[in-house]
Amino acid sequence: MDPQRSQIYHWIRTGRHVIRTDYKKPSSVRSGIVASDAAESSNDNDASATSTTSSSLPNELLGADDDVLIPKTVDINRIFHQGRETWAQLLESAKSLPLNSFPVWVRDPSITLKDIPALPKSLPKNGVLVGQPLWHVPDPEHQEKDAQNNGWNLQYVRGLQKYFRLCFSQPIECRLAVESDFSHFGHVPHPDGRPFAAPDGLSLLTLCWSYIISVRFLELQRVKVQYSRQFLQPRIVKASHAQQGDVVLNLGASVSRALVRWLCAILAPKPGWFADGGGFPPWAAYCSGDIHFTVSTNEAITFSPNEELPPTSAQATEFLIELCGLYGLGPEKGMHRSSEILLPATAAFLAALALPFYRHVNLQPQFTVPTLGNRTIDRAVLEPIHQYVVDLPYYMTLSMHPRSLGSVLWSIFWQPDIECNVVSPWLSSILSVLRPIIDSRNLVILAKVFAIRRPRVGIWWLGVFLLGDHTVLDWIARYLETLEERWGFGSMAPPDTAVAAWTGSPQSFLDQKPSYTSRNLLDPVSRADLLRHRHNRRLQDETSLPLSWRPFGYVAKETIELDLWPWLEYGDFREYVHWVWWIKEGKSAVCDIQLGFRKDTGRFVIDVPDSLELNHPDQLTGCNNVIKLTPSRESTLRMITYCIEDICGDRDTNISTVCGAKVHPWLKYWRGLE
Repeated sequence: MDPQRSQIYHWIRTGRHVIRTDYKKPSSVRSGIVASDAAESSNDNDASATSTTSSSLPNELLGADDDVLIPKTVDINRIFHQGRETWAQLLESAKSLPLNSFPVWVRDPSITLKDIPALPKSLPKNGVLVGQPLWHVPDPEHQEKDAQNNGWNLQYVRGLQKYFRLCFSQPIECRLAVESDFSHFGHVPHPDGRPFAAPDGLSLLTLCWSYIISVRFLELQRVKVQYSRQFLQPRIVKASHAQQGDVVLNLGASVSRALVRWLCAILAPKPGWFADGGGFPPWAAYCSGDIHFTVSTNEAITFSPNEELPPTSAQATEFLIELCGLYGLGPEKGMHRSSEILLPATAAFLAALALPFYRHVNLQPQFTVPTLGNRTIDRAVLEPIHQYVVDLPYYMTLSMHPRSLGSVLWSIFWQPDIECNVVSPWLSSILSVLRPIIDSRNLVILAKVFAIRRPRVGIWWLGVFLLGDHTVLDWIARYLETLEERWGFGSMAPPDTAVAAWTGSPQSFLDQKPSYTSRNLLDPVSRADLLRHRHNRRLQDETSLPLSWRPFGYVAKETIELDLWPWLEYGDFREYVHWVWWIKEGKSAVCDIQLGFRKDTGRFVIDVPDSLELNHPDQLTGCNNVIKLTPSRESTLRMITYCIEDICGDRDTNISTVCGAKVHPWLKYWRGLE
């Protein structure tokens, strides 16, 4: 028995912890493995020999039957075929939906809000806003009343801080064009020849929502808005000579002067409004490009700079509703009972919420020329618009933090039962199904697939797709091959446990409850449970990149830090409590506690099913696709990184590592053990 393990047994038997310093710490201790693992690899050299004899890493994942890291060929084939069968079924379901229809859940964006905190009622006017979650981590050895320590309850732990940028120097520039090859939502034809039409008036309504959200944000900052010198000059209908291809809004004689003035500002090819003191909110946008908007009225109307104040967010909301009624921007009758035509105002709302994400990743919103009719609609269908505005402080919180939203978006591909070393066949199976959709730039079908798989996640993807830049499709393909969407920028895919609690949509194995509850010393502990409990003791750790995929294998309980044993034996898990905003007032900071949407409003749609069940093919065959090595290798290396860090964050290669891993070919050129 090695000296380190001997100390642990002495501690257990006698209750006395004696630190010995009269021995040399071994350079390699085969800890963190149970008998079944030991049988697979008798020594480090065997593990190296079973994987590859090549001096360089291959690009393809090839199975190995007796390896501590590389999955077996049969497991690779099984995961690939299950994944392909699962995603093929999702694609088939998406294609079966009626034209321009989406799953019924998409009509209610509030399904994403669960415990998202509202923005403070009084926002700072510039700089950044700081906030962090409060977690409850039960202590199995102490009752709640016994956990108090000088007024502090040690079972409540603050998590990582987030920083929210409050203003930008310029608004986001959108583009409007009519070229047939111009990428936008809905440009790909339907198999029966009919086009997938973008929601009616998408560009127009998105600019309306951009203003409403921005001004509501400025109202929280107590900042006033002014019209700029950039605005459209209304033309008389009979004398109007718009350029070919321009979008003409014929407002007639029934609309108010205030509505005309507002439209002339938000549709101008340069920013038509600004905030006192400078800077623009994250959602501020304007539309330029080859095609321009033209506003026409029955009578001549002229404006002068600073003649009148722009509308408040509430007034602009009424203008938006009036505009929808004027042009019949609402659903048609006779909708499919299990799906629904997306309300144009809802589609534009989702698109506007995605604007800060576009800014952060340097994408450009791109719209086709809007379709504007004059059909009559039931104004009752527009009532949800008022609720969207009431709930804006919740939507804005997630929308204005692109990295948090990124963790939501990329969790669309996460699967609870996929282990780290078989991530490659899982992602490869998805790409084999979605590649034709990606190559054809069919944003509509892909949006439907995502909405069916995970509605709370897919609804944010829909907003991203509605803004029309198809570059994101290339990022999806790259992520499915490399586990990184963009080269050189760092991935936005790592999970965020706080955001998972906000949305009610898990992003990683860390969001699942531990399965191990045993007081038997001989019972092995899954690495997944071990890393969950370690994570709960390091909720403010900023140094480690979180892991999405489930760790594989087991470790002997005797090799785990004694500090974790109570949690391993009772299985208690952390719970999200609330969010704390830190507001700077003078030289101090005050906290603003936000309980979240569900507790504040009493509203939340609980039963929104994710399609996370794996489909099993009738017959498993070999895999003819080339499966990239990188996703499985990178996920496994990240797992090993977590395994060698204890609850304090100290690194020790002898802590619960994998037997044979130190000289494994997957670790070649990797410096994670240094």
